[in-house]
Amino acid sequence: MKGQYRIISEILLFSIGIMITGYVIINFSNLQGTVRDVSVRDQLSNVADLVASAVAKVANTENSTVELTIPDQISGTFYRISIKDADGGKVIVNTLNNSVTVERQIFNINYDNTDISNNVINNSEVVSNAQFIQIIKNEKITLARK
Repeated sequence: MKGQYRIISEILLFSIGIMITGYVIINFSNLQGTVRDVSVRDQLSNVADLVASAVAKVANTENSTVELTIPDQISGTFYRISIKDADGGKVIVNTLNNSVTVERQIFNINYDNTDISNNVINNSEVVSNAQFIQIIKNEKITLARK
């Protein structure tokens, strides 16, 4: 009887250890996902601010171009930068799978993003693997790859 008791207690102790290990692994993977999302959102916000300030700078001059260097990936993920004409002008930066999206309103710029300039429609977007982008203003503001 004592030999069986010892085996059963060792099996129970091993089972409890496996459950605790599983709990720790699941919690750390959830924490890793949460921290990664926060990091991606923060870095996308930085890119959106950079592009929005460049658009504002270009909007105040005639026939100008601003060239920007952007990171090709954020936390190992490619992303998309878009300029939309909704609500008077908006910069949208999101991951390619649309899991994280950051929008920045561009204030005090009156333009109509419906013209085609340099073979790019003004409601334009660029994928981050370009690494170099241009914000061009001829008559309209356009986002293009360099």
